[in-house]
Amino acid sequence: MQVIRRLACVALLGAITALRLWASVLGIAQFVPSPWAIALTAALVACGWLLPLRIAAFWGATAALHWPPVAALLLAAPRLLLMLPGLTAAWLASRRHPRPRWSRPETG
Repeated sequence: MQVIRRLACVALLGAITALRLWASVLGIAQFVPSPWAIALTAALVACGWLLPLRIAAFWGATAALHWPPVAALLLAAPRLLLMLPGLTAAWLASRRHPRPRWSRPETG
């Protein structure tokens, strides 16, 4: 039973990756013709440049697929969801314990 669950998780991960790549192609295709968009996406994947792919996936999900921006952001950068508790805790800690507002004394 665990093998089937693991295979299902791997298949789901592959489907999400394929959707992200397709959204990247759609985002790049907004600016260049479709064959060039496919070639450019393949080149970006081969080079390992993921930031342009994430931007293109966000743009493709919002412009071509008409997704809401929050859903498109979760598709393009899903780790942001995992970073949210730490960012919230850091912000709350800075609100609770602010840095002093006085300046450092000058050393002569």
